[in-house]
Amino acid sequence: MADEFDICPIVQKHSALPIERFRVVSHFGDARLAEIRRGVVFVLAAWSAPSVVALKRFTRIMSELPTSGLDLVFLDSDCLDAESDAQLFGTDGFRAGGWGEAVWVRDGVVVAREIAGLGSEQALRDHTRRLLE
Repeated sequence: MADEFDICPIVQKHSALPIERFRVVSHFGDARLAEIRRGVVFVLAAWSAPSVVALKRFTRIMSELPTSGLDLVFLDSDCLDAESDAQLFGTDGFRAGGWGEAVWVRDGVVVAREIAGLGSEQALRDHTRRLLE
């Protein structure tokens, strides 16, 4: 069995927020989606340059907002299978593809999703502000 890749060093190197501000998980179950009252799960593909750029963009935007009350989770994209991908992104064709996808969660339910590297910065802010209401 191959060793698991640790995404923590990449998050730490490229995040505009301190690593202690996030939960970094390598197994989908460890994200505890059902337990998130208000939070954002960022799906990081450490092997993808667009995803790493999205990480920088996402954490910069989060650093500009009052997110101390939110659960911020970085999830390794390589742990997703078809079932967990569908839990995060639904079944309408939106999938993790290595672009730096993010989902906003309220009371265990995904309420918004964006490709953080391609979506508008305003959309990322608006989804986050709605969680803060």
